[in-house]
Amino acid sequence: MQRFNLTVHDPRPGCRDIQVEGELDLAVAGQLDEVLTAAVEECSHVLVGLERCAFIDSSGIAVILRAHHRMEEDGNRLAVYAPADQVKRVLSMTGLTGNGLVFATAEEAIAALGEPA
Repeated sequence: MQRFNLTVHDPRPGCRDIQVEGELDLAVAGQLDEVLTAAVEECSHVLVGLERCAFIDSSGIAVILRAHHRMEEDGNRLAVYAPADQVKRVLSMTGLTGNGLVFATAEEAIAALGEPA
C-alpha cells in the first residue's frame, strides 16, 4: 500500500497544483481538505493531480467537490487531472468526468482554467 502524501506547488502566480499520492479515503481526507481550503483562499485557480492516487472514496470526492463549489462561488476554478485508472472509474461512475471538472493531463486542465485573476 502506497503511503498518503500531498505535494503542493504553484506552477504560476494565482495557481496552486496539489498532487495526491496513495489512497484518499476518510482517514486522510481531512488533510486534503486543509490544503484545499488554504488554496481556495489564496488562489484563483487550483489543480488537483490524481495520477499517483491509487484509490478514492466518497469522502475524498466530497472534499474535492466542496472546494470546487467554493471556488465557483468566488468566480474561480478548480480542475482535477490525470486520474489513475481505478480513480477515473470511480469519478466516471459519479458523473464527474463529464462535467468539465476532470481532465486527462495537467496541460489540458491548465488550458481550461485560463489566466488567473
